[in-house]
Amino acid sequence: MEKVIDCPICYDTDTCFEDTQPDFKSYMCFNCGFMSNSQYIGENLDKIENTSQLVNELKFLDEERQIYWYPSIVNMGPKGIIFPEGNEESWVWKYATVVEIPKEEQEQYPIPDKDGEFYTEKLDVENAETYGQYEFLEACKKMGITMEVPNA
Repeated sequence: MEKVIDCPICYDTDTCFEDTQPDFKSYMCFNCGFMSNSQYIGENLDKIENTSQLVNELKFLDEERQIYWYPSIVNMGPKGIIFPEGNEESWVWKYATVVEIPKEEQEQYPIPDKDGEFYTEKLDVENAETYGQYEFLEACKKMGITMEVPNA
């Protein structure tokens, strides 16, 4: 069951959601882009493995729920990726699209363990669009993963 909650990070009251399953809760704020779940608990949760240093530096302890929240990384394959960039004091959201690699440059992008095969597409991180800390939803709209729902 999904319900709207007050975001503990940006205090948004319209775009932060809690989804409750029998043994699990997940959280997502589309204003600030932070997410969490009921497993991100404990004072000793130092960092999430296999993610960027910035994501771990920006973690936020939700005192009410006793869980940590982290900035999201949204990888939608052919639609691109949304990720935080910067440092703990000054950061933004970036949206990078997938672009074709010109035939003459493909040799620079070999596929591991596949002799003679090369990637034909890549994330265009160098030309990623920039969004403010509270414009995560705008980046999602640009990616095409959200839709406008008229007020009922």
